[in-house]
This record gives sequence, C-alpha cells and structure tokens, in this order.
Amino acid sequence: MAPLTFEKPLCGLSLDMFNKDFVHEHVWELEHGDATKKVNFVNNMKLTKDGRLFGFTNLKGECSWVRGEVKLQSAGTSHVDVATTAPLYKPLTLHSKFAFDTAKKNNVLTLAAEHALPFNTTQFKFFPYEDKFSAFSMLHLKGNTWTLTAGGEVTGLKKDPYGSHVVGAAYKNACCSRTYQLAARVFGDKEVPVKTVVGNVYASAARGFGQNAFAATVEHKLEDASNKLKFAGLWYMAGGTANAHCYLKGKCDSDGQVAVTVFQRFNERLAAAVGIDFNAKTQPALTNVNYGFKFLLS
Repeated sequence: MAPLTFEKPLCGLSLDMFNKDFVHEHVWELEHGDATKKVNFVNNMKLTKDGRLFGFTNLKGECSWVRGEVKLQSAGTSHVDVATTAPLYKPLTLHSKFAFDTAKKNNVLTLAAEHALPFNTTQFKFFPYEDKFSAFSMLHLKGNTWTLTAGGEVTGLKKDPYGSHVVGAAYKNACCSRTYQLAARVFGDKEVPVKTVVGNVYASAARGFGQNAFAATVEHKLEDASNKLKFAGLWYMAGGTANAHCYLKGKCDSDGQVAVTVFQRFNERLAAAVGIDFNAKTQPALTNVNYGFKFLLS
C-alpha cells in the first residue's frame, strides 16, 4: 500500500529476513484478521513489558483504480493512505498518506508519484510539513531467470536540495525453486560522498510448503573503519501444508544480539508464535531478556 522504497527491489528479501515475523517486542499479542478478494481487515492488541496495553485496527480496500488504507492506533501514530493508478496511463501511481499522533500533536503528510516500467522505476516523494523530499530512479535488466538492478536515491530539504544519497546495485536469480540475491549500497552526503558501505546476501530453497532461507549483511563505516555483521535463517519443518505448518526463524549480529521465533499454524483459523531476544555478550538475567507470545485468528 505504501510507496515503494529504494531498498525493496535491491535487497528486500534480505531485509525482510531481519525485520519481519519476530515476536519478542511485546509480552503477548493477539491478532484477528479477515480478508476477501478486495478488502482486508485486521484487529491487533499488544501488552508491553512495562504493563501498557494498546492496539490498532487496520482496514485495506480496493475499488477499481483506487486503493485505500486506514490504520487507527490507541497509542502512537495512525494514518490514512490512498493510492491511485492513472486510468489512462497505468505505469503512473499517485500516493498520499496522512499520519497523525494526537498525543504528541505530530502530523506528517506524504505525497508521492511513482512511474514504473519493466526497465525503469522512478519515484518522487515530498513531505510538505517538513519541506523535505526524496527521489530515486533505478534501471532493471532482465533475463529468463535473473534480474540486474542499479540506481540511486537523493534526499534533501527545500532550502538544501542535495542532503544525502544512496547508490546501489543488485543481482537476483530465481530458478528451480531456488532464489539468490546479492546487493551492495553506498551511503553518503555532499560533504562525505562515501560514509557507509552495506552488502546483503540472500539465498533460499523450497522445502515442503515454504522456503528455507539464509541472509547475511555486512556494514562497513569508513569514518572509524568499523564493521558489523548480521545473520538470519528461516527453516520450515518437513511435511507442512498451507493450513498446518511450522517454522523456526532466528537472527544474530556481531554485537551479540540474538533473536529466535517459532511459528506454528494449527489450522485454517488458528496460529501462534513464541519468540525470545537477548544479548549473548551480557550476563544472563531476566531483565535482559525480551520474550513474547502471539496468537493469530482468522
């Protein structure tokens, strides 16, 4: 629903391995979802480690060439998002998103125009309240099983159009139930053109119902010559089906942070997950461990 990000075509598979499906952030979480062909409805409630209870309701819908999303949270930022595909020119999509936090009196308006062709994707994004913008363009070269992508993104302010930049390239190959993706990105600004270099590796292979996967990230900062490594893995148990499957997902980094989540779908209506997060370099203590349970109903 949200506008495409610059990282998604380059290393989206790797980033999802580190950012999605971990449930240690809240003590427990209950989510109920219902979906039809063009409407998706989700209710979610969470209990934090310090005893706060909050939740959100999310509704997505599609009608002809208009897509909409409304997310209302009891605490934090809510938003209304509308995307329109030009009826007479389908490569062009216009996005508008209004996010608001009534408690902090913080409002953010995002306007975006995205032009997508098989060989090129270009996007311009503007934040009127902040006089801030970002723009990127990338080229796609495709073969039978492989895709080569390269491009760059610039962000800045109205008074200073050139603030920072990202340049990246990626190679992806999907063949015979296996997928591989290699990506590299360079971050910098007008004063220091090269500040940080980040490399991503992703590999997956079909196993029963799902895809076993591995991802690795290396981040090198030129200022202090420091390096950070991150690894993530996803393993599906054998014999699973769409309505009954189980997987184990974990990640770790060179700072000692470790997270593990086990997910089990029991049937078409019920699923559950349990997760834990801790730092392996610190002395074991209950206060240093984050854990969570999540139940999903549909």
